Amino acid sequence: MGEQIDRIETLDNEQRSEVIDVLTDAFRDHPMLPPEPTGRKSHLMAVAILDAFAGAPDATLFGISCKGELACVAFVFADGYEPGGLPLVWFLWRMLRAIGLRKFRMMGRVMSEKRGGNERRLELMLLGTRSDYQSQGLGRTMLRHLFGFARERGYASVVLETAKQTPAFGFYLREGFEVEKEISLPTMPLCMMRRPLD
Repeated sequence: MGEQIDRIETLDNEQRSEVIDVLTDAFRDHPMLPPEPTGRKSHLMAVAILDAFAGAPDATLFGISCKGELACVAFVFADGYEPGGLPLVWFLWRMLRAIGLRKFRMMGRVMSEKRGGNERRLELMLLGTRSDYQSQGLGRTMLRHLFGFARERGYASVVLETAKQTPAFGFYLREGFEVEKEISLPTMPLCMMRRPLD
């Protein structure tokens, strides 16, 4: 690991601005978002997700700090949660603004094909590392922490969705995730992935 980790901690609302900064930087070039040098779209996406899913069971933000600054962030909650009412309306509006109509329709298709089942699953909705700290093992360290969190709460697996052509896809495969389902979208294949917890 290239960087010395100061700490891994559960984050609260007081750190929200810094969390959004990390996620904005980490997702700036994500293929789901239109290219934009300012990062405004990735900022909007992070805010939309955090606001919409904050009320989910076991919704938790984790952070890894290095050199006194937040370097890596993860957001998890109980799989199967769907926001309703005003949080849902705001989420849909913000995501439409962030990703555009075509990709918004694709997102709707993905949501309709989400997995089910009786197994208790923890969903990893966001895992992002500030660009200055990428490729230094922080994502792997965060995953190990999340696996422990999930086990402590009685989850059988951790699940996520990721675009197949991103570096994240290979990373998750190396960390023991398996493709549960692949959805062919017009602009990219999206994989629903699962890692059982032994």
